[in-house]
Amino acid sequence: MKSLTRGLLTYAPIIVVGAVIQALLVLGDPIPTMSWWFSVRVLASASALILVLWLTMDFAAHTDARFSPRLLLAVTVAVLCGIVAGILNPILPLLVALISLPVLSAVAAGPLRAVTRTVTFAPIRTFLGLAGATVLIIVNVVVGLVLGFFVTGVVAAGVTWLVFGTSAAILATYWASLHRRAHLS
Repeated sequence: MKSLTRGLLTYAPIIVVGAVIQALLVLGDPIPTMSWWFSVRVLASASALILVLWLTMDFAAHTDARFSPRLLLAVTVAVLCGIVAGILNPILPLLVALISLPVLSAVAAGPLRAVTRTVTFAPIRTFLGLAGATVLIIVNVVVGLVLGFFVTGVVAAGVTWLVFGTSAAILATYWASLHRRAHLS
């Protein structure tokens, strides 16, 4: 948690800007249609999500290789897999997120084999991290649904994305620190 509090000044602008962009994209209460303007909003939302997740994972890794194109590619693939999974079944994005967390952190921290090294080094912490991430993601979904029912529009979108961004920073910091511990030992 020390890393998270130290990096709060780094994460806060990323989270707030991402939430503002996502909130502005629901301005005017867009209706899902096959229109050109709605497609632009969807692409802008996905692009903002990719950018925020890329920066969050990158800063959580605390490596010298900032703004890694390899991490950007991995985040893009993870987000696209999450989108496709969400179209197929509303529960599948949870699995994509859980698989993506250690993989994206490993891509940010160093070699991809860092995932297996982390699992063998700290299997209990890995299990607890996955269990905690599952609970946190489910709570995020519930918060998003409740906000959608009782608070709508730009405010609900902004608060929802603030919660999502904060959760992403917490999870990225946890997994990055887990990978660093496994790599140092």
